[in-house]
Amino acid sequence: MNRLTVLRLVAGATLALNVSAAMAADWPDGPVQVVVPFGAGGDTDFNARVLSKYLEPILGVAMPVVNVTGAGGTIAARQVMGAKPDGQTVLFFNTSFLASTASGMADFSFEDFDMVGIAAQEPGAVISVNGQAPWNTMKELMDATKADPGGIDLTTNTGATTYLIGSQLNGAGAEFNFVDVGGASGRLTAILGGNVDVSQNPIGQVLPYAQNGELKILASLSSERTDVLPDVPTLKELGYDIELQLEYFYLFPKGVDPEVIKTFATAIQKVVEEDEGYAGEIYKAFYQKPHWLDAEAATARLREVLATMEKVEF
Repeated sequence: MNRLTVLRLVAGATLALNVSAAMAADWPDGPVQVVVPFGAGGDTDFNARVLSKYLEPILGVAMPVVNVTGAGGTIAARQVMGAKPDGQTVLFFNTSFLASTASGMADFSFEDFDMVGIAAQEPGAVISVNGQAPWNTMKELMDATKADPGGIDLTTNTGATTYLIGSQLNGAGAEFNFVDVGGASGRLTAILGGNVDVSQNPIGQVLPYAQNGELKILASLSSERTDVLPDVPTLKELGYDIELQLEYFYLFPKGVDPEVIKTFATAIQKVVEEDEGYAGEIYKAFYQKPHWLDAEAATARLREVLATMEKVEF
């Protein structure tokens, strides 16, 4: 390779770096649309909106949340996957995306996007029943499903983590009938209205109704008992090899400038790790604690969870 060729290559690389830096410096140049694959009022929607609230002053632009529901979140995911990779559209999803991939409901995965990072984690969902239901323990409920196969409804979302948990419970001997009533807010409405027998919901949604007697919490899906529900056993404790804590993450369409991703990730990390107002708000609403994993750690984490899910028969 002669000297002239080397100089041209160096000049080209320098130009590319300068262009990239210029693009990052100009980002965001307008509102950043945050696409949430579930309805308003649920845990994913809450996390997207509260993060937008604290990110907007840092980024200097609005971050409107748009709810695009259907097909276990895959409609929203496809919409963002096909969006222009200019950093102005981002997907805010949770671990249920992996269940859609593992179940075959989606023929793509989180790795078909550019990962920004995991920005939040739930303290663990709970399994609850109506306050007037005859079951007071998980064992009583499981035994009841065996005595009446298919006669007891459990809320699940087709291809999502709730379906995964339902499949694992049935694999452990239960015989639930699965009913898809939508996202977390739909599941809560269904169990409160007596339209389903058993539901899976975030702690923050269920706790107020458990405290006034409208609902009974039978078990937690977290890895260990939480300080919020110290008397509620985990499914693990009860002998079921089942646990799951949703993590929430941002995904850009493939091809977004790495410097844009870095700028966005840095802003998110600042909010999650340093803003006391944010920490207080997520704990008050859903008993969450700040949780951040950068793109590399988030990718490794989700790969691990996906591998576990792929071993489950949906």
